Amino acid sequence: MRIRMTIGRRIGMGFGLFIFFALVVVLLTNRTIENSRSINTQINNVYGPSVDALVRLRNLVVNARTLIKHWALVESIPDAPEKTALVKLTESDLPALIDRIDTLQAWWDKDEVASMSRAFHDMSVLFAMHDSVKHMLPSFESYKDPVAYFNARDLAEEGGALDQQTEKVLADLDVLLEEQGRKREALRDGMIRSFNSLKFFVFYLGMALVVIGTIVAILLVRGIVKPVRRLRAILLQLGRGVFPRARIVSSNDEIGDMSRALTGLVEGLKRTTDFSHALAAGDFKAEYQPLSNEDVLGHALLMMRKELGERERVLEEKVRERTEEMVRQKDEVERQSRKVVELYKNVTDSIRYAKRLQESILPLDQRISELLPGSFVLYRPKDIVSGDFYWVESVNGKTVFAAVDCTGHGVPGAFMSLVGHNGLNQVVKERGSTTPGEVLDQLNRIAFETLHKDRDQYVRDGMDMALCTYHPDSRVLEFAGANCPLYVVRGEEVLQFAPNKMPIGGFALEGKPFKGHVVQLQKGDAAYVFSDGYADQFGGPRGKKFLYRQFRELLVKITPETAERKKVMLTEAFNEWKGTHEQVDDILVMGMQV
Repeated sequence: MRIRMTIGRRIGMGFGLFIFFALVVVLLTNRTIENSRSINTQINNVYGPSVDALVRLRNLVVNARTLIKHWALVESIPDAPEKTALVKLTESDLPALIDRIDTLQAWWDKDEVASMSRAFHDMSVLFAMHDSVKHMLPSFESYKDPVAYFNARDLAEEGGALDQQTEKVLADLDVLLEEQGRKREALRDGMIRSFNSLKFFVFYLGMALVVIGTIVAILLVRGIVKPVRRLRAILLQLGRGVFPRARIVSSNDEIGDMSRALTGLVEGLKRTTDFSHALAAGDFKAEYQPLSNEDVLGHALLMMRKELGERERVLEEKVRERTEEMVRQKDEVERQSRKVVELYKNVTDSIRYAKRLQESILPLDQRISELLPGSFVLYRPKDIVSGDFYWVESVNGKTVFAAVDCTGHGVPGAFMSLVGHNGLNQVVKERGSTTPGEVLDQLNRIAFETLHKDRDQYVRDGMDMALCTYHPDSRVLEFAGANCPLYVVRGEEVLQFAPNKMPIGGFALEGKPFKGHVVQLQKGDAAYVFSDGYADQFGGPRGKKFLYRQFRELLVKITPETAERKKVMLTEAFNEWKGTHEQVDDILVMGMQV
């Protein structure tokens, strides 16, 4: 007897095959997940924590380098945030992290343990250097000790011993990180291969499920479902706002009643759409008849036609008023723009005139060459006018010269330069003082009284200065400085003479007098005084400061050249370093050679 394949049986067979293949997919997925869980546990418990700990250790070493450089280069009190952060890092965070790594090494290979031991040894050397800086600069007063300050500064300078040892430690850690990461990636690759196998089986089983679903769908479509689907497609189009293009076929049954009702709905929506288009075009006299007394949308459209007509009249009146107002505002803006252009021109002309006035107080190059042997001046303001200036004067057979860096640059710095220039003339030319320390003491009092007289609050105005007195007959050079040192290049060596760590015109007159230095120059020696603009310029391949170490190397290189050639080489080196970066400060370098 032949079995009749009903729709129910066909659907049952189709769903039976569907369930069978779905069960196979579940079993394969479960086996793959269990295998992946084992691999993931190994990654999370061994290699993941090891990589995280090594990355943390590397970050701590980098942070320690930043904090110890701040300790060495920036004067600060013992409980400054950067110093307390460094103490906490070395005494708390670093030992805890090292203990954590020691625990994780139980699962490492011998080679990895040996590499970690080398890294720990290099770290001990690095933090011994940190302790040297802390020992040299234990307090705020210790920064006043030139020997300790410059030793710590040389140690922490860019590219110095601290940077070299830190890079060595980071290289050790990078090797360990690469090895740990490689093992972790190998485990992950195994897990991915397992998932790819699962993907292969699921793909073909999914294709089988698609075929079974297609057969079941064909069985359901044959029958009453096909007419219903046709009506459903028309309703979906109406839901998206699209009217059906094909004619709706009606039959003499319930589906036919639904078709006739749908035909009436489509015709009514078309009339509503045409009426909406007429309103949008501004035709507020267009006729429209609602579908019935209960047609809420139709009556709302009629009300909207009435309100839109009234609003159009009001808007036209507002547009006319706003247009008149905009015309008046445009005329006012154009008038103000002309005033701003005129004001800008006046200000610029005033500043350029101030530049000519400032240049008039600077000594001529010919005068400097007559007073100082083998001399040159590199003077490069950041703006039109400058806060840096240079001063040269001959008194009683001696030549007094100075390189001065006033607070700020541009117009404020230019005003300060007038205070410094007048003060130097008063102390040296009028009073006849030529000893650099005494000159700076008197100039400090004059600047203090000028800047702070009759003021309730002090302002942070002042100037840094390197002042020298040269005795041509004996080749003796006297020096005193306010935050500006003196460099003497003798052969391949740079002799550095430290200034007082305070500016001219500071907050108090009572304090240590400015310390003087006496240098017996030898034949071929070159002396340089300068502001901080050259060394503080950003540039180079990494956009960092030029720094004093590189500046000293450049001075040694140019010393054998003529005065004019020195100036050219300094200018070329500055432009090459600066590149496309903006000049950050005024530049002033003075040099002489016996």
